Amino acid sequence: MIALAVPAGAGPVGDTRQRIGAVLPGSSLFYWQVMRKGIEQAARDLHVDLLMRSPADGASIDGQPNIQLKMIDYLVRNGVAGILLAAEPLRDAVAPVAVPVVQVDRLSRDYPSVSIVSTNNLAAGKVAAMTLAPVLRQHAKVAILRLSPEIGATTERENGFASIAHEKGWNVTIDAYVGFRPHDAEVRIARIVSDYDGRLDAIFAPAEPIAYGALRVIRTLPPERRPRLVVFDWRPEFEDGLRSGEIHADIVQDPYRMGYLGLEVLVGRLNGHASASVIYIPTMTLTRDNVDSPASRKILDRFSR
Repeated sequence: MIALAVPAGAGPVGDTRQRIGAVLPGSSLFYWQVMRKGIEQAARDLHVDLLMRSPADGASIDGQPNIQLKMIDYLVRNGVAGILLAAEPLRDAVAPVAVPVVQVDRLSRDYPSVSIVSTNNLAAGKVAAMTLAPVLRQHAKVAILRLSPEIGATTERENGFASIAHEKGWNVTIDAYVGFRPHDAEVRIARIVSDYDGRLDAIFAPAEPIAYGALRVIRTLPPERRPRLVVFDWRPEFEDGLRSGEIHADIVQDPYRMGYLGLEVLVGRLNGHASASVIYIPTMTLTRDNVDSPASRKILDRFSR
């Protein structure tokens, strides 16, 4: 469990700042680490005190249901004026949060919120599939490696990809859940690929832990059997794969901007400013042809170790 208290910097004696809470689903994935950087920078720039708590990655789904709700209760009892939340699904519980909530990364119907800041995941899944349109013929064999039916954001990406696959006449010969833990996902992907009778033309990996496992599995295959790999999210290890062509394309979200803007919207709402109910942060499609562009490096530098 990660708990962070980020003061805004020195102010006048007796200065009273707003205290803002933030709850993410985890802390080990690069995606959440970069989002945390954006949230922390926004807290400094806006001169608010930030109290952030995150469970172990996947704890809400596997073993500690509703742990985020307990963290939210803790934050409210410690005087936060509002909460920035990337929510995991609740089980047999309701969430009557007593302070305003801005959701980030994904929309959860379990929590009432004043705004959501996220990727347009359905559209981004379609973009991922369209990167394959110039190179796949009708009846091409593709695999969709899904994360979890409980996570709406990745489900939207997966379904967006599947809709284009259907439109283009590709055969989705593998459509399987492989999980959210990198090692477990890699083991399942290796088994799926090994058991498949034939050659896959493409694989879609809709989130960082699946993308990491899929890349490692593809590297074990002889070059002539390697499918084109389209992934979501970024970690530094993906750069070599992109440059070598092992990764055909990477749809990169901007979690830094998402976290920064989410906190900015929340503080604005607390201070009486209006905001849109849904705010989409654009993705960037990376290939080996544009990975060195200034726009690409600006985003990727945020993921540096």
